[in-house]
Amino acid sequence: MNDTLLLIISNTLTAVTSWFVSKKKSQAETDNIVLKNLELSINVYKTIIDDLKKEIHELNIKIDKLEQKVEELMDENKKLKTNI
Repeated sequence: MNDTLLLIISNTLTAVTSWFVSKKKSQAETDNIVLKNLELSINVYKTIIDDLKKEIHELNIKIDKLEQKVEELMDENKKLKTNI
């Protein structure tokens, strides 16, 4: 009887210990996966932001050129009006 009781207690302690260890390991793996996914998301957003910055810069250059062209056309229009 004592051997059976000792065996049950030993098996129970082993099972509980294994459960705690596997729970910590599982949580650590889950945290690691979450961090990797977060890092991937950040890299995707960083790429998008960099592309948008480049596009904004190009559009600002285009706006400057168009403003300059408008000023030239306005000057030309004034000259033509004075010639009439």
